[in-house]
Order: sequence, then structure tokens, then C-alpha cells
Amino acid sequence: MKRTIKLLTFLLLPPLAALHAADAPKPKPNPNQFAGIDPDDGTGPRPDKETPPKLIPNPGSTADYNRAKRTCTGVPSIAVSRGGRLWAAWFSGTTPGEIIERCPNAYVVVSTSGDGGKTWKEVLAIDPDGPGPLKAYDPHPWIDPDGKLWVFFTLPYPLHKHAWAVTAEDGDQESPAWSQPRPVFEGVLLNKPTVLANGDWLFPTYARRPENMGAILSHVSRDKGRTFTVKGQILASWDLFPSEPMAVERKDGTLWMLVRTAKGIGESLSTDGGATWSPLKTPAIPHTPSRFFIGRLKSGNLLLVKHLGIDEDPLSAGKAKQRRELTAFISKDDGKTWSGGLVLDERVGCSYPDAQQAADGTIYFCWDFMRSREQELWMTTFREEDVLAANAEASARVKSNRRLISKGGTPE
Repeated sequence: MKRTIKLLTFLLLPPLAALHAADAPKPKPNPNQFAGIDPDDGTGPRPDKETPPKLIPNPGSTADYNRAKRTCTGVPSIAVSRGGRLWAAWFSGTTPGEIIERCPNAYVVVSTSGDGGKTWKEVLAIDPDGPGPLKAYDPHPWIDPDGKLWVFFTLPYPLHKHAWAVTAEDGDQESPAWSQPRPVFEGVLLNKPTVLANGDWLFPTYARRPENMGAILSHVSRDKGRTFTVKGQILASWDLFPSEPMAVERKDGTLWMLVRTAKGIGESLSTDGGATWSPLKTPAIPHTPSRFFIGRLKSGNLLLVKHLGIDEDPLSAGKAKQRRELTAFISKDDGKTWSGGLVLDERVGCSYPDAQQAADGTIYFCWDFMRSREQELWMTTFREEDVLAANAEASARVKSNRRLISKGGTPE
């Protein structure tokens, strides 16, 4: 009851009202990271104006941003350039005993690999205020159709401009020239945008609304990212904690939006390019309240990565707080049915999958493991046929292809 009253009190305030960390009780650390907490839950400070964050090149060479100083690390995403260079981004904190979502002094890290993930080099950190109490979080690298590298991230700034971006013209370069950071649109963009058949770029984000409501926003760019407009939205009770949306365009032109909720993966459909959406249906796919991944492969089939089996309901099984058995599935009929499933990581504490398929068909996959203990970020590779086979040979190949992207709390 107390949690409900506190949440409702916050939501009845203006969406970006200034709140102070001292006004809220300090959360107990949760090293296993099973529950999931919104990093921008209103308990942190907010500045009076939007000041661009600092870009720190080669963070490993600095005292403040060196990997050894990190106390929590997680929420990774991955992108593959047209030339095959890998890009990964995540955020790390430096407050001992604090979980990553509630950690002040958190910043974004951007790392790259030119050898297929065998070795990685951290080339950029993004931090709004150095040792100050603000944080940058939930980053996502993306290569647009012209080969430009985007790194989206979230800042707790006012004026509804939560999502920011920096870009580099050539995603094949190890140390490219970065643009100045700029705010792009409202909400948190944690997952990949979708390039629609008509050429539009669709960016699904999530944001809070007064009156205990959450909004899934459909931002569209028709000019290669120079400008963005909100085309439509899905409203749902914040009691569902709707967040981390991903969208795919089905073969019939329908847009299928999947959304993380407290009741599993929810879904909504749009038949007019994202202007209007059907009411959010939950659960469309059983799932623990955690991030998932869905994307279109070069074959035309869909790849889904989630926790546990496709029909296994962790809520009814009493496993809602367990993030384990990240499993890949293939659908040949736009999500109506799915293949048997290939387990990518069986351990408890694995979470936050992201993936991209390269031009040669290789699927590059990343995830985190025990954010406040081991602080490990992993990647592996597999192919569509491995997921369809889902046999012992495919499982052994996925495990043998594992590579460590980063491990917080260890020296460079």
C-alpha cells in the first residue's frame, strides 16, 4: 500500500518536477538484479537547464572512468557496422553498495571491436556532470541505413527531452569524430529503431504521464534523423509498468509493438504506420518483467530472445523475479508460431538481451550477468539455422563462441 501511495503521489506531480534524492528512502542493494527498477523513478535530482553532457575519449586511460573503479555494470546493447565493426554500449556506476538503476554517478560507456568480438576497446564515456549526482543511462548504438553510427542515451533533464544522441559519420572507424550531444525526443529509447518499408525511421520510447499512466510513443523521422515527430502513442496504466518497447513491421504492413510489462510481454498493432494503436494487450507472450529482443532477420523470419520457453509463464510458476535461461526462437509466420528454442545462457542472473545480424548472416548477441557482483557483459554469435536446430551441437557452438566484452571492477 505504501509503495502504491508513493508512486501515485509522484505521478500526480508534473512529469519532470524537480525531486531530491534525500527526500526518498535509500533502496536496499539487490545485487542479483531480478526485480527491475526504472532508473528515472523521480527520486533523483534534476537540473534547471539542459547542459550537454561531457564526452570523455579513451575512458580507460583516466582515473575517474577506468573500469577498475566501477561498482555496477549492465544494460548493454550491440550494433554492427556495414564493414563488420562491432559497437557495444552500456552504463556503469561508481557508488559502492548501490544497484545500477539507483546509482548516482552513473555514465555511459561505448566500446568497439574490429576482430569480431575477440578484443574490445573502450573509446568513449558520456557523463552529464562528472562527480555530480546526475547520470546518463540506457544507451543504445545503432547503424543507420547510410552507415552513420548513432549512440542514443537517456538523461534526467527537463522539458521532456529525455533521449539524447551523439553520432559519428563512419561506423567502420575505431575512433571516429563524434558530434556534439543533442536532445532528440521525449522518453527512453532502450531498443533498436525500425526502418519501415516507406523509408521512415520509427523510434519507440516510453515515458510517464500524470494520472498513473504510461505512454509508449512512436517517434518518426523522415529526414534521416535531422528531425523527429511524435506520430502516435499507446497509453496504459503505470501499474503495468509499460516500458522498453520494440516494434517490427509485418509483411502485411502492420506494425507490431511488443512492450515489457509487469504481466509479461504486451502487444499493440497499428495499421496506419504508427498513427493509431490498438489497446495494449497483456500478456501476448508469457515473460518475466525484463527486457527482451525481437528483430527481423535477412531471411524474412523473426528472431525473439526472452527468458524461458515460449509458452512458459514465470508469473504463475512463482519465478517472476528470476532472470534466467535466455532463449532464442524463430518465427516464420510473423509471430503466430515459434520454433522450439535455443538456450543462449542458462544461468540465473543473465538479462537484457540485444542482437543484430551482420551481412554474412552471423547474429551478434549481447547480454549482462550479475550487474552488481560479477559486472559481466557478454557476447556470442550464432546463426538462424542454429536456433532452428536447437540441438546439443548448436548449444555447444553458442557457448564456445562466448566472449567477454567488459567486467567492471577489474583493471584495464
